[in-house]
Amino acid sequence: MSAVLAAVVVSVSACGTDEAKMPIDTPESAVAGYSVPENVDYNVRWSTEPGIDLLSRPAVAVRAYMESYYLAIHGHALSAGYPGFADATSQQRDRVDFDHSNDPELEQLVGTQFEHLLAMTPTEDGWVATVCSGNYTVMAEKGGRFFNLTGPSPQAETVRMVAPEQAQSVASERIVAEGAERAPSADVFAGWTISEHDPAARDQNAYAECDARMPDARDARPQKANVPHDTPYPTLAPYPGWPRYDEN
Repeated sequence: MSAVLAAVVVSVSACGTDEAKMPIDTPESAVAGYSVPENVDYNVRWSTEPGIDLLSRPAVAVRAYMESYYLAIHGHALSAGYPGFADATSQQRDRVDFDHSNDPELEQLVGTQFEHLLAMTPTEDGWVATVCSGNYTVMAEKGGRFFNLTGPSPQAETVRMVAPEQAQSVASERIVAEGAERAPSADVFAGWTISEHDPAARDQNAYAECDARMPDARDARPQKANVPHDTPYPTLAPYPGWPRYDEN
């Protein structure tokens, strides 16, 4: 798996430009004491299709939701998601009960999760996004060995979001939502809510497209779930990451 790491670093879609970016939050809105669950040591790296900006307001909401969703699953708690996650998902249909896991034991997770924003489409009240989740590079440590969570295929997921009324007209604005931090310390949802999340996209073509967007060739990925490895997939730096909101 390490053979592709150099390519990963240079191939992930860049989003930085010289455009001015709007602050996402004030220092007073930072949530003191928030941190990701202690058992979660993997980082998330995002890429996009051409024309999709990871620093636009809708894309930031997608990033925050998807990262929080998996943190809540792996941390077995709604509170494991980012600040504002509980409010952003309160109206979601078929909401997952994160606080009552069938497996009480928390797995120690390492590696890198690859997320690709495949499509963003405006709707009457917000946006719908198709997201590719490459979880095959997230591994659980057990007894000094490492077990990949999934097989080689990424998941294609659909997320429907409702925008605050005042935000729909300025959705293309770029905001401060990148940095060296692996998680935000402020509510980056800022009033955006998730009305529906389908972990299995209805568009079957999305699966083939997602497979082609992963940074590792298919034959270089773990071929089966829960296969033991002596070393884990490397934990790469988060991208685009999050800023220190208490220093804005």
